[in-house]
Amino acid sequence: MKYIVSINTEFGTISAESKHPEDLRDSLDALRKLERSLSTSKRKVKSAPATSMPAKKKSARGSEKKARAKNEKVDNEEKALATRDGHGETTTILREIEERLLEAGFFDKPQTTGAVKSKLEYETKKKFTSRKVSQALGILRDRGSLTRAGKRNSYAYSRKYLEEKAGVQGAA
Repeated sequence: MKYIVSINTEFGTISAESKHPEDLRDSLDALRKLERSLSTSKRKVKSAPATSMPAKKKSARGSEKKARAKNEKVDNEEKALATRDGHGETTTILREIEERLLEAGFFDKPQTTGAVKSKLEYETKKKFTSRKVSQALGILRDRGSLTRAGKRNSYAYSRKYLEEKAGVQGAA
């Protein structure tokens, strides 16, 4: 699909086109500037198409370059954030729970997300969001490292039930 934005001027119509509608936002600004420069310069009608064509192509190419640069910037920002927050934070929490809390027997008794968060912050001297701690606990539950009991918004995670269940199955 092709998107086109056009402006009628006293000399004719100037337009820009793109496959992506978001690119046309910058093109529209460029077309408005071109329209102002054409109307103030009082050029002849014959020279308007020659003047507007390179500007249209330049602004469309410029918009595409700007869009690519913007996407690259967003990708780089997301990568930077991933090392501090988001997936990186969850990965850090998973590692800390596995290395510090699971091994130390912290989950021998059921623990809430808040208790896990507090213990992690105490042990690591880092701040974590409850949302990310909860996400990490859910991943450990999905992996079978922890079990979950309780109702939504008040879950308690433990290892005890899994070990008892494994012991019962092993004895049978």
